[in-house]
This record gives sequence, structure tokens and C-alpha cells, in this order.
Amino acid sequence: MDNIGRIAIFSDVHGNLEALQTVLEKIAEAQVDRIICLGDMVGYGADPNMCIERVREVSDLVLAGNHDWAAVGLEDPGFFNPVALAAIQWTVQMLSDENASLLRSYQPFQNESAYCYAHASPIEPELWHYLFDPEDGWSMLAQTNFEMCFVGHSHRAFVCSASEKTVLTREGEVQLSDNDRYLVNVGSVGQPRDGDARAAFVVWDREKGNLQLRRVSYDVATAQAKILSAGLPPFLAERIELGM
Repeated sequence: MDNIGRIAIFSDVHGNLEALQTVLEKIAEAQVDRIICLGDMVGYGADPNMCIERVREVSDLVLAGNHDWAAVGLEDPGFFNPVALAAIQWTVQMLSDENASLLRSYQPFQNESAYCYAHASPIEPELWHYLFDPEDGWSMLAQTNFEMCFVGHSHRAFVCSASEKTVLTREGEVQLSDNDRYLVNVGSVGQPRDGDARAAFVVWDREKGNLQLRRVSYDVATAQAKILSAGLPPFLAERIELGM
């Protein structure tokens, strides 16, 4: 870990292979030393198996999200809205045995010394708390001592610091201070909900002490066509074009 300078972190692929492939291409161009996925590889999109397999191939750390666990019986999907429930029921039927086993093996939180990675929240990670904005991030930082916390789950990309001197949403670069602590929501690859339909991911350069929220356009039309062809709810095709 001490020799790792650049880390790419992403989350919430949700079966959107077109978005995932584009993000992975950009990550390859960024020449990172490590790749981390914060979970929810499945749900909503039409390519759950291929997304799981691609994430597994390239990632050094993979976490579980609530949709991942719901797809393999480790989480009750009863609280899902009807569209999400229909998508997860479809996903259950599509998953290969091998990929279902993989999803069962992943956990929603990883602590690495001064850093932590969580699908939803570093506090009570299996309760899937949503961190929607910097205000939620500040509240969470007040309850932890980690220097850097990376989360996903809400599909809204932002960076905030414990000092409240740093606030960034959607896209941009932050120069990190050794005297501050940070929470980073890496946003969503496959289904952004922060008003920007482009796929989101993060590149963290530990040597240079900076962090980039990146966005990239992808082939939304193909992803939409696959959703409709699979018989998934049409709303799932509509929303990925809107980023809402």
C-alpha cells in the first residue's frame, strides 16, 4: 500500500456495461496503481453478469452494495421501490452461479489504517445510510477519525472536508491538506442522480495530494436499448439520460 500513488475509485455500476467500459478506458489512460469498486455492480441495468466479471478482472478491492446483497438473498429488497424491486427480481434470474457466489463474498466496508472505503457509510455500513451532499458528509466526518472516507450509494458525487473549507460537487479537482480530513462520494458509474448524466469516478493521487472527481460521456442510447429489450421498466432507460 505504501508504494501506491494513484488510486481509481468508482461505485454503483448497476448493470450498465456501456458506462463501465467507458470509465475503465479512462482509468486505464490515467495509469493508476490500484482500482477500487465500492459496490452495487447489479440492479437497474441489463448486463449484471458482464459488469461483475469486468469489475472483478480489473479491481484490487471490491465491496458489496445493497443491490448486490439483495440479488443474492443477503438483504431484504422489500424496502425497494417497485421499479428497483422489479429490476432486482430480474437480476436474480439472470445471475450465474459463479457471480452470485462472488456477490455473497463481498462486504460493504473496508478499513485500511487512516483510510476507509464503504458502499454507503463508514458508520453502520450494513444499514445503508445515504450521504447525499456535503452537509451529510460533514456530519459523518464528525463521527469518524479517518483521514479519507470514500463512499457511493447516493449516486451524487461530492467532496467535503472536516474543516468545511473544501466543498466540491459533481466534477473538479481538490488539493488535499495534511491538516484536514475528507469524505468523498465518488458518485455513480451507471446511474448518476446529481443532474449530470455522465458516468462518475474518482482518481486520487496520494503522492501529489490531490483528488479529481471525473465525469465521462458514454453510449447512453445502447444502454437504454438493452434495458428496454430485456423487458426492464422503461423508467430505468429514461432516467440514465437525465442523470436524475
